[in-house]
Amino acid sequence: MRKKEIVTVALAIFILCSVIATHIGAEGNESKIARIAEGMEKQNVQIDEWSLYSKKNFEKKSVSEVKQMTDQYRQYNWTYEEDKHVFKAIGVFENKAKNVTENLQILTTLTNDYTGSYILYEVVGNGLQVNWSNITDYFSQQTFDIFQEDATIYACVVGSVDDMMKSSLMEMSKNLVTEFKANPIEQLLEQDFLSVSARTPVWEDAIPTANGEMNIQIAMRTDGMGDKTTVVIGTPIITSEY
Repeated sequence: MRKKEIVTVALAIFILCSVIATHIGAEGNESKIARIAEGMEKQNVQIDEWSLYSKKNFEKKSVSEVKQMTDQYRQYNWTYEEDKHVFKAIGVFENKAKNVTENLQILTTLTNDYTGSYILYEVVGNGLQVNWSNITDYFSQQTFDIFQEDATIYACVVGSVDDMMKSSLMEMSKNLVTEFKANPIEQLLEQDFLSVSARTPVWEDAIPTANGEMNIQIAMRTDGMGDKTTVVIGTPIITSEY
């Protein structure tokens, strides 16, 4: 094969691999929240709320520099909080066009013991969505615009089950773990609360724990016999309060 033909074939292979990698990356991000919602639906869990979250660390900024950064995001309603350790700029944007709430926080430390600054970006919505792919694409684009680079995406879905105690929390957790083809790594069980950290092959990314890598967390809390049970699932960890 002549040199020109080799270069042409190599270029074609490179382009094909780039397209495939891009597709896999987009599908992987989309599948996180879509797959969680799908799995919860299969286990008869009603989807109440969901969120996508990302974070970036950067060089320490002064309070005045943080306030200057907020000027770039005028669509947000900004408030400021300060204690002896941290200064927070908290922005909230009610995006009616997308029917979501966007939260943007810029934090900087005020002591020499803890130096650094970071940005937190979150999109929160309610209920089951018709097109999870559109939501993830929007979040990914906004994240890239804010961070100027790709970032790890944390997905979290909150749902509920009525009259949960027809089956125990333990039984429900086993069904959910099986639904995501996961292997439990750590577990916490109390009378009205259960949390399982596990490793699923559905997603490649994972975080280390003392007992091995995990990339899905399932938590359930019930108010008592016959009352509603809240189910929260996040990857690689739950980022909301539960």
